Amino acid sequence: MNIEKTLQLIAESQLRAERRADKADQRADKADQRADRADQRADRADLRMDRFEKKLNATADLVRAGIKMVRGIQKSQIEMKAEIRELRKEVDYKFNSLMDSQLRTDEKFNRLLELLRRKNTNGHNRPN
Repeated sequence: MNIEKTLQLIAESQLRAERRADKADQRADKADQRADRADQRADRADLRMDRFEKKLNATADLVRAGIKMVRGIQKSQIEMKAEIRELRKEVDYKFNSLMDSQLRTDEKFNRLLELLRRKNTNGHNRPN
């Protein structure tokens, strides 16, 4: 009897151990499922990060191109300002020359008017 009781205890112990092992397997399966879902989330996050990096790189390229454009525009503006200064000097010089010429013309015209106002006797005295 003692053997039967021992065998029964061993069988019950074995059954409890198998149940514990089954529960442990179930917990491990659930843990594996959670790990799989976490891996899937990580994969999706990696894809989102890759798309974000592509967009960020494209934006960085646009910014670099924009900076080059702005630098080119600034250089053009500096060159245009220098050209405008030179043209302004030329226009000022020509305007001043024109003013001098106009003054000389006015002086000549005034002398002509003065000559015409005088009585021209052609070297003869005219009687009144």
